[in-house]
Amino acid sequence: MADSFSIFKSSKYTFDGKKPYENVIHLLYRHWFVLFGKILALAILLVMPVALYLNLGSYVYGLTNIFWFLYSIYLLIWWHSLFYILTMYLLDTWIVTDHRIIDSEQHGFFHRMVAELNISRIQDISVIVSSPIATFLDYGNLEIQTAGTEPKFVFKQIPHPNKVKDEIMRAHNEYMSQHRDNIEIHEKQFAGI
Repeated sequence: MADSFSIFKSSKYTFDGKKPYENVIHLLYRHWFVLFGKILALAILLVMPVALYLNLGSYVYGLTNIFWFLYSIYLLIWWHSLFYILTMYLLDTWIVTDHRIIDSEQHGFFHRMVAELNISRIQDISVIVSSPIATFLDYGNLEIQTAGTEPKFVFKQIPHPNKVKDEIMRAHNEYMSQHRDNIEIHEKQFAGI
């Protein structure tokens, strides 16, 4: 049953829809620091009500039962938030193979968007690192501009974006050199020559 919720089947190099001739180059998640920041904020939110109660103990003496009841409801919401953050972190994935790029983004518990890009359609790749912390920890966004009207593929807050960019460009160049004849024939047919 757990397999039905994941696009990965037996290992991180095997996923649902993988073609037999494809080799996985990268399986990417957001950088761990992004998750760490959200978990740290949740940890602070976990202890704040108890700290507030202990500091106001003499003023709320008769409200102990009400406090623990409300705190129990608060904990249910807190656990839901933690589960949501972990689920979104683990299900937002980017898969780079030697033939295509797959962007699987989870938008809520029951809404997943999967987009696919043939590696031959890559026009330009840019890396955006937008803060000193991101520079120090080496994470950022990677944007892939495609040929045609498709929107940019954006890998959000991934680790080592420059290294990933170089490996995607290398895979793109290898793919283009191996399939140059097929691409030229297709372009001539498309142009009507």
